[in-house]
Amino acid sequence: MKNIWLTHQHLDHIVDIAYIIDNYFGIRKNTINILGTKGTIDAIKKHFLNDEVWPDFSKIKLPNNEMVVKYTEIELGREYKISENESIKAFDTEHTDSSCGYIYTRDGSSILITADTANLESAIKEIEKDNSINSVVLECSFPNELENLAVESKHLTPKMLFESLKNVKRKDFQLYINHIKPTFILQIAQEIEENKGLFSPKLVKDGDFLQF
Repeated sequence: MKNIWLTHQHLDHIVDIAYIIDNYFGIRKNTINILGTKGTIDAIKKHFLNDEVWPDFSKIKLPNNEMVVKYTEIELGREYKISENESIKAFDTEHTDSSCGYIYTRDGSSILITADTANLESAIKEIEKDNSINSVVLECSFPNELENLAVESKHLTPKMLFESLKNVKRKDFQLYINHIKPTFILQIAQEIEENKGLFSPKLVKDGDFLQF
């Protein structure tokens, strides 16, 4: 079974599910298990894989008679075992009413990923209490001059990001930054450099592999 762990239901974070199902339908042998909070799962069922925008694949079977899709609602704070040496845990984030971030752990080392968020309070709590977290992936969507837009859409600017990170007592983790809007990538990269303080952030590009 292939697991897809969702942070929230906005289109840019779920659209690839449709193409994964479509392109590999005839050769798949295992069900795709879509995991997320109740609100995220409900939104996908109602607005996306709903027989209107896209087929409801939870009612369709693969050629080998297995179901194409199943849904699993997750609980915040609960650790889910992926394998003998891997686990994942969701924590609350401020973006949609049901958004979450994840802490993925393998062999005692962890990476924290918020995805889209307007507030790092919950992420900072997780970083402070869990010394296994040695890598952190945070979003930074808009340049400082568009702070009003960032606030309204519940995203971060470089200034907002590093102001929040001043509240982190630990500095012994690698900071990665993603979700930079392509139109502003050069401006945001410069503003990250100007606002980074004691951090040495790395910008994540499509196709990058993160070591932790």
